[in-house]
Amino acid sequence: MKNIQLKSFANGEINLKEKSVEFDDKSSRVNKGIFKIYHFIFLFFGIYQIYSGIISEREIQIILRIISGILLISIPALFYHSNFIRTNKKEIELDEIKEVKMKKIFGEILIDFKLKDNSTRRVYNIKNMTDWNLIKSYLTERKIMCLN
Repeated sequence: MKNIQLKSFANGEINLKEKSVEFDDKSSRVNKGIFKIYHFIFLFFGIYQIYSGIISEREIQIILRIISGILLISIPALFYHSNFIRTNKKEIELDEIKEVKMKKIFGEILIDFKLKDNSTRRVYNIKNMTDWNLIKSYLTERKIMCLN
C-alpha cells in the first residue's frame, strides 16, 4: 500500500492498495447537488434570453439575445456528455478503471480516472509530477492504460 499526500490546503491523500485505489480529498466533498442544478440554471436563462429576444424591438437585441439563448441552452447538453458524468466514489476497484489521464490546467495537476461505466473520478491538488509518475507506474504494473 502506497500513500500519496495531496497539497497541504487540500488536506487529503490517495491510497494505492493491492486491488483498489482509495481517495480522501476535498473534490469528493464538493457539493454534488449544485453540479446537478447547473444545467437547469443554464436552461432557464437560455429560455429567458430567447423569449426576451423575441419580444424585443431592435434587430440587434433580437439577434444577440437569441444567439446567447441558444448558447446557454446548449451548455446542458455538455453536462450530459460522458466527460461530465462524475462520480465521488471513495474507493475504486482496479478492474473498474478503463484509463487514467493526467491533465495540467493553469499550472495545477489533476488526474481523471475514467471508469468502465463512462463516469469520471477527478482528483485535484496533486503536488507534483513525481506523484503522477508514482501513480502511473503503479497502474501500468496492473495493466491499466495511463495517458498524459
